[in-house]
Parts: sequence; structure tokens; C-alpha cells
Amino acid sequence: MVIKRHFKKLITTTLVGITVLTPINKLSYAQSKNLIFNNINIEQGISQSTIEAIFQDSEGYIWLGTNDGLNRYNGYEFKIYNYEEYQNSISHNGITDITEDKYGNIWVNTVSGVNKINKKTEKISNYTELNGKIKEDSTTEIIVTKDNNILVGTYEGLNIYNAKEDRFDVILEEKDGILSSCIYSIDEDINGNIWIGTELGLNKLSKDFKVLETYTSESEIYNIFCDDENGFVWAGSDSSGLLKIDTKTKEVKQYINNIEDLNSLPANQVGAIIRDSKGNLWVGTTNGLARYNEKNDSFDVYKNKVYDKNSLVYNDVRSIIEDREGVLWVGTYSGISIFDTESSIKYYNAGLDDGYLLSENMVHGIYEDDEGYLWVGSRTKGVNIIDRENNTSKSISMENNNVIQSNSINDITGYKDFIFVATDAGVLKINKKENTIQNYNLEDGLIGENVKDIFVCDKNYLWIGSTNGLNLLDIENDKIIDMTDYVDEGSYVRYVYQGQDGSYYIGFLRDGGLGIIEPNSKETKYYKNIPNDKTSISSNRIRYINEDSKGNIWIGTSYGLNKYDPKTKVFKRYTTSDGIANNTIYGVLVDDNDNIWVSTNKGISQIDTKNNTVNNLSVTDGLQGNEFNGNAAFKSKSGELFFGGINGLNAFYPEDVNSINNKSKVIFDGFKVNDKDYLDINGLKFDNNTENIKIKFFTPVYSSNKNISYEYELIGSNSSKATTKENYVIYNDLLPGKYTFKVRAVDSRGDISDSKTIEFSIKYPFWMSPIACFIYLVIAILFIINNKYKLKYLDRLVKSRTKELEEQMIKNEELYNNKKIEENKNKYLVNLSHELRTPLNVISSTNQLLLELSKKDAIKADKLAYYIDISERNCNRLLNLVNNILDNTKLQSRMYTLNLKEVDIIYLVEETSLTLIDYIKSKSIELIIDPEVEEKVILCDDYEIERCIVNLVSNAAKFTPEGGNITITIKDLDDKVMISVLDTGVGIEEKYHKTIFDRFNQVDNDESKSGSGLGLSITSKIVELHKGEIYVESKVGEGSNFVIILPVDPNKE
Repeated sequence: MVIKRHFKKLITTTLVGITVLTPINKLSYAQSKNLIFNNINIEQGISQSTIEAIFQDSEGYIWLGTNDGLNRYNGYEFKIYNYEEYQNSISHNGITDITEDKYGNIWVNTVSGVNKINKKTEKISNYTELNGKIKEDSTTEIIVTKDNNILVGTYEGLNIYNAKEDRFDVILEEKDGILSSCIYSIDEDINGNIWIGTELGLNKLSKDFKVLETYTSESEIYNIFCDDENGFVWAGSDSSGLLKIDTKTKEVKQYINNIEDLNSLPANQVGAIIRDSKGNLWVGTTNGLARYNEKNDSFDVYKNKVYDKNSLVYNDVRSIIEDREGVLWVGTYSGISIFDTESSIKYYNAGLDDGYLLSENMVHGIYEDDEGYLWVGSRTKGVNIIDRENNTSKSISMENNNVIQSNSINDITGYKDFIFVATDAGVLKINKKENTIQNYNLEDGLIGENVKDIFVCDKNYLWIGSTNGLNLLDIENDKIIDMTDYVDEGSYVRYVYQGQDGSYYIGFLRDGGLGIIEPNSKETKYYKNIPNDKTSISSNRIRYINEDSKGNIWIGTSYGLNKYDPKTKVFKRYTTSDGIANNTIYGVLVDDNDNIWVSTNKGISQIDTKNNTVNNLSVTDGLQGNEFNGNAAFKSKSGELFFGGINGLNAFYPEDVNSINNKSKVIFDGFKVNDKDYLDINGLKFDNNTENIKIKFFTPVYSSNKNISYEYELIGSNSSKATTKENYVIYNDLLPGKYTFKVRAVDSRGDISDSKTIEFSIKYPFWMSPIACFIYLVIAILFIINNKYKLKYLDRLVKSRTKELEEQMIKNEELYNNKKIEENKNKYLVNLSHELRTPLNVISSTNQLLLELSKKDAIKADKLAYYIDISERNCNRLLNLVNNILDNTKLQSRMYTLNLKEVDIIYLVEETSLTLIDYIKSKSIELIIDPEVEEKVILCDDYEIERCIVNLVSNAAKFTPEGGNITITIKDLDDKVMISVLDTGVGIEEKYHKTIFDRFNQVDNDESKSGSGLGLSITSKIVELHKGEIYVESKVGEGSNFVIILPVDPNKE
């Protein structure tokens, strides 16, 4: 490997003539171990720390068998079952095994009998020698077979449960061909064969319990695991190690402890065997936990380390299970260890012996070079260089290199073949190519030796921030540059970053705020917190600066995270009120999807910038701890994120962490009503004096239950939805009524479980009961009836009077209407008389004039023709008037018949309008005809439509003053046509808009008193006969618009 050649060269190379540069030498070696164990012991509430048996039931509870009682665990608390004389209890406190049958009953083996726990009723049934329900009290293992047989091993044979007799019967003893009646372990293979471990070896039995095979052993077989997928049976012994039996070849291979081989079985006494869902075979021994490595037929061993709280809780392993999440539970002589075998979050830490990649757990400074080596700084042990591919590491410190003046590392970065390390005594430049180290300090021009941050900009300068100010190192020319023109001497520079736009962002720690040096600027602009201004930066103590792909600058401070927009100069804050784990921000990384990851004093928070959500990770998710360090965050070229803290280093790919989804159902965990315990309250009714109801629940996500919160509501009460981190809620003094309690779990990533509901009710007191309400109702009805009779007389009297008044009002209204009709008729007759008298007078006068002229024989031919024309026109006028009267009468009586035929309505309207052009021009009015289409054929009576057009245009001309306009438009409405006559005349009051088309009605103004008033009435009736409509739009002084809408075919509905 390259790193081996590189380190060999470092060790052997020396330099001549350069005293400040010395070769790197004396590098240590380590092997990787990075499982994180979360441990539970008696301090957390378990009845006793020796865990002989572990089982997860169908609901998700974890059952733990100890030497002092049975424990049921829900992730929050333990419910303990102990032996109690003369009570409903287990038969003995020494638990040996636990299982569950198809009915949900929990079966518990003890050193003195078998017990069945009915979870629904909490009734415990005992099966002991004393009550005659089992032959031998000393029970070992219990299983439920695929055929739902319950088998129990004892010191005197194999027993099967007889459901009819509710007892256990012995079905196999030594006389039946098994090696020994003393049975320690039982398992069933995929074919239904039963394997039993005895004090003398192993027996394979058929489904009907006939002995098929026998394997002798030098010691007792304490446990068996049928590894069906791989064709093996694994057997753990008391002192002969681990046996692997090939079920096809019958070959037996033995694994025992070899003191000289660290990868051998850690002890010869095996307490538990299991293969997890990821394919790992785990073996628990009296000297540690072992994972079988099938590639090299060896074991990876995990033991307790006194100095490592994340190591196995104790070496003596008694039991192992895998829960539904894929998390392993390891029961030991002194507590339980829980761990995820394939966590997406890698963990690197330090230890006193071989097996650790870090020299110290306190991490400051992380960098991955171009060759893939990870450089990790420590607080007091120098720099670690990790080859993650081969799980090896080497270190550089004062102890192995005299150029290094401090082991206290603050930051690490790189440029080409150089690695730069910030320390409490200056800056180290490690030349990987030449294998040398150079130290920069005050003598070389640094303004301060306690260097807190280093950063390589795009101009190949190393920015050096210290507790006393800012320097630059010209890397190519190896020259230190003073930056006091930009940053005052004595300033505590905590972080330096260059943005995409070329601006430099400088974070100060001692309330110095944020400094920005824009491109081509010779000064630094400072941004500080402004009290009560939430658009200013949240804190003046800056710890980390980064940038997303959109150019937003993300700033970690001692009080929250800030997003700075360089365009608007505005800061947006993110604090615990927005969901992040803690306000002290140590590191800020941006993943490839622009999500922001921050390390804090309470874990790591992810801000999803697209969905504006926050997800939190804690130590239960696999973090080195909840507390992290400054300048201990790094993103590699591959997108992997690194965060260092007080207990080591974590590494993960964001997409792997985000893919974790532990969505699980919520389980109700019991109820307490007025201090009385209930297993279930669904459908129950409680007295109205119920003071409090406690509802307990949990979700079986044990690896991260501390990150679970619960959203709940009580439907039927006045309380609204709420959220709690507790696994219970209490309601006090609920009012009578029906209630539905609803709860669902929400994990740190925002995954939400399905809702779990339960219904109960509080009884009404007697005075609110249905019987009482019925009595109240009867009384109310009697009262209402009594009042009803009293009110009836008054009601009849009021109605009588009201009726008289209404009848009188109707008569008055009829009189008023009749009077109005008479008035309109009178007006109509007056107008009609006027219309008749005027042409008659003209005709009479003309005739008299002709008579006088004829007597004198003084009339000329042209004059005669002129007067005859006058007489004829007035006769025609009279005739038209009489025809209008007759037509109106016919139209009103619906005796009028239309002569329908196909007509080009555009042509008809245009030609009709043009016949009136002389009359219109004589009044100095402009006529505009504006059809939208050139032709539109409809079915109509052309003569009657012509009359309508003449009436409307004549009316428009009549009421339009000189210089006005009359505009005629025709619009095609598909199956209809609209004809509009718009004038700029005097207009019509709105109150006449509906009555203007009625017979005998005329608008009451001086200009409208002439005429019979029949034109609009006739027009309206003609349009109605055509199944069309007519209406007017008008305002006084603004003119009128008469609109006719005709169907293309009146015969169609």
C-alpha cells in the first residue's frame, strides 16, 4: 500500500543542512474497533443486573430474566414481576428463559417451575412440582415450535405442554435414547427437527421426537442455534468452546480460546449464540462478545474497557437477541448492552490497548488529504493519520518529533503536498513529498502563537487566525504577512472563510462579531448583534463559517446558527426555538443537497433547507457523545461528513443517515384512574367523581427512544393538540362525556407513526343523567303547553287584527294600481288624441286650401302634387297609427302570427337603418352601423324585425340632440344574435327601465310626450314572439342602449 511505503520513507529519511526541518519518525500502530454500546444496569431500574434471558414479544416489549425477578421494559421504565407467596406471582425469581405463544401469552422458565402470564388479564399460572403440573421444577430452556407445541427442558427430561389438562408431560428421557435427561438447551431447525443440548452432548430429534442423531461432547451444551441458511448447527458448551456441525456431512468443528490468538474465541464457556438479520453470527462467552468472521474463520472480539463508557458493559455474556429494529441486546452478568451492528454513523475513538485508531478522544481539527488519509488532531496527543481502508493509524507528536513544540492541536488543513497544523505554539507545515516538518512561530513573524484557525484561499495564501490577530502565509514564497491593517492586533480570530464571490469572512470570538473583507476592499466591515433586532447576527462570538451553493453564508455562533444573505446584508437566525438541538454551534457543514449540518453541545442537527425542517441526532443514534468541539468538522470530496467531539470522531454520509426510518406503532402501556391500575380502558365508563386519568404509552424504538416525542389530543375535551417527550399524559377533573384519546410518535427525523386511539367516557351525575334530563323535559313540556294555551288566545286575536289590516292594505294597493292604470290610460288617450288630431288637422287644412285654390282656378300642377303628398303622408300616418293600435291589441291578446323565414339579419338591419338616414341627418346626428360579421342568417319575420329596428332607431333619433351619435352593432353569439342601438341622448331614469316596454307607459319628460307610446310595447311583444329578449341600459344624461337578443331558430328549445 502507498501509505506503508510513505511511512517507511518518513522513518528512514533524514535531512542535512536544514536544522529547522526534521523527519517524521516513531509512528505508532493500531487496529480499528468502532462499535458503540449503550448500556443499561441496575441504576436504570432493572431488578437485578445478571441478565439470563432476553425476549421481545409481539407488542414490542422487551422481557428480561434476571436472578432476582422478571422485568418488562418499554424503553422508559421497568415493570418487575417477583415471587410473592400466596399471590398472583411467578413461581421463583431466578429466571432461565422466556418465550411467547400464538395467543400472546408469555411463558417464563425459572429454577423452580414454569409460568404463563396472560398479558390481557395479568393472570399468572404456575406449573411446578408442588401443584403437580410439571415433573421437575428445574427448568432450563422453553421454545414454541412451528407446530405451536410448547417444549420445556428440565433436569429430568423434555416436557410438552398439554393444553387440555393444562399441564406439562414428559415426552423424552434418557431411557428413550437421548444422551442424558438433563436438558439445557432446545432449538428447532427449518425442517421441524428438534435439537436438544444435554450434559453429555447433542441430540437431533424428529418431529415426533424420535432420536435421529447424537453428538457427544466433553461438557454440557448450554445453547443451540440452528443456522438453517448456512446448513449448520452451532452449539455452545460449558467448557469445550463452540461447536459447528455441518448438517449435511455431519462434520463437527470446534472453536476454542487460544491465549496467543486475539482473534480466537475469547472463552471456552459459551452463553449465547445468534445470527442477526444482517448475517453476522454473534457468540457470547464468559470473557467477551465475539463476531464470527467467515472470511478468515476467526472472531472479532468486543470486551469491556473500564476507560471507555461506550464499550461492552461486562465481559460475561449470558444472552443475546436482535429486536425488530435490528438492534442487538446483549445480556451480561452485570447489565445490558444495546448496539446497532451496522450503524451508518462510523465511530473512531481512543483506548489504552490495541484496537483504537485515535491517540486521544478529544478531537480538534480534521482533514482528508488527496490520498484518502484522514488527519485528526487531538487536544494533548498530537496528530493522528488514519488509513481507513486498512483500519490502521499512526501519530505525530512531541514524543516522536522534536520540531513539534506542542501536542495541543487546534486545526488542520492542506494544500498540494503540504499539511498545515495549527497548534498552541504556532503552525506546522508538513511536507509529505519531502517528509519534513517546519514550525512557524513568533520569530517567523506570527502575531500570536496560539493559532485557532487556518484556511487556504484561492490565491494560495494560508490565513492564520490566532488569539492575538491575523497573519497570512505566502505558501509558495514561504513568507509571513502582517494583516493588522485589516484586523486589529489583539483580536481573537476564531474562523476565516472565503466566499464564492471572493469576500473573506472573519469570525471573532471575544465579542468581536463578524468581519467581512470584500474583493478589492482595503477595509473590514464589521457586523455585530443589535439588541431587539432579529435581522442582525444572533451573537458576537463566532465559531464556524460555511457557504451553500446559493451563496448564503452560514455562521455558527455561541447563540445559534445564522444565515447571511450577502445581497441584502440580512441575517436569519436558527435557535432551539426552531428545533435545533442546542444554541452553541461548533461546526457547520453543507451537504451536496444544501442541507445544513451543525454540531452542538447536545448532538448534531440537520436543517433541511428545502422543507424548512430540523432533524436531530444524539448519542443514541451512534454519535461519539452529545458534546462536540470547535474546528472539528470536515466534509470530504466524496461528500462524507466528519464531526469530532469529546469522545472521539464520527463519520457518515448524509443520505445514509436520512435513509434511516424507524417508524413504529405506538403501544398503550397501561392506565391509572384515581390511582387504580387498568390494563385497558377502551369502552369503559367512569364515575363523574373521577379526579385524574393517566394514560401511558411507548413505541418500541429502543435505540433512539430518547429522540421520540409524542403528539396527542383528547377529542371531546377543551384541550388542543400537544406534544410531549414523556411517555404518559395525565388529565384531571374531566367533565362528563365521551372522549377519544389519540397519540402518535414522531422521531428526530420527523417520521410519524400511525395514530393509536382509545375511547372512554365519564358518567354524568344523576342531575345530568338521561332520566333527570327526561324529567326536566317533561316539566318543560308542561310549562310550554301551559304557556301555549295562554298565548293561543292572544295569537288568534293578533292574527284576526293582522288579517283585517292585510285585507285593507290589499284593497288600498288595488285602488292605487287601478288609479295608476287609469292615469296611464288617460295619458295614452290624450297622446293618442293628439296623434290623431294632428294629421287630421293637416289633412283638413290641406283640403280647404285645395278647395279655395280650385275655386280661383289658381292651383298649379306642382303645387297640387305637393299638397296631395302632404295629405297622403298624413293619411298614411293615421293608417300606421290605427295599424299599431290593432297590432298592439293582437299582440297583447297573443293572436298575432309571425311569418318566419330565413333572413340575413346583418343585411336587414343595415338596410332598415339606412332608410332613416335622411331623417337622422336632418337632426345633425351621425349614424354608425358596426356589424361584427358580414352575414348571419336567422329564422325570423323580416317585416316585424324591420318594425322593431325602425322603432328603436327612430326613438334614438328622437331623443338625441344635434351633434350626437347613434351606433348600431350586431354581434354573433353562435345560436343567438345581439342587436344594440346605442344613442348619446337624454337617457332614461333607472326606475323606468322595467316599465318602459309596458302598454300605456311612457317616460315622463317633456321630450317624450309626443307619440302614441306603442312603439316600444309593440317591439317588446314582437321580440317575445321570436323567443328573444329586449332590455335597456341607460343613465340620465349619458344616453340609452336598447338591446335585442334573437335566437337563430325560434322553433328550437
